[in-house]
Amino acid sequence: MTIAIATFDTRVSPRFDCAQSILIVTVNEDGTSTRREVPAQGWAPYDRINRLLELGVDTVICGGIDRWSATSLQFAGVTVYGWVTGEVEDALAALLRGDLDAEATVGERGRCRCRRFPGDEAGVTRRFGPGGSGQGCGGYGWKHGGGRRGGPGGPRNS
Repeated sequence: MTIAIATFDTRVSPRFDCAQSILIVTVNEDGTSTRREVPAQGWAPYDRINRLLELGVDTVICGGIDRWSATSLQFAGVTVYGWVTGEVEDALAALLRGDLDAEATVGERGRCRCRRFPGDEAGVTRRFGPGGSGQGCGGYGWKHGGGRRGGPGGPRNS
């Protein structure tokens, strides 16, 4: 398994297309792993996708991701965990345990503590949204005074 994590210092980058670098983690069948950091500043969106595919990435963890990039990666067979916030190491550990969900806040330094679930000892907080069983904010939504796309706060209607 080859995992790409869009990074900003020690955290998952808030935006896939603006990540300072990409951490590439290759996990072997025997459980060992190798890591390397690839600088990603200045990559155009199509370059970013092509380079990840050239590196053999099959899983991407990132913060916000535009629809075109997500669709392009998924069409190429890459699993995308978008809208993840928190520390890189916490996100990687959650993925390897099988606990990572898209739109998750991981670790103790995640942005929102709006909703915790029993059994989430690892600090995984799941964000509700359209199609979920409730509403949550992920640190940027209506509970924190901002609506979608920076508009006025208020419950989502989508």
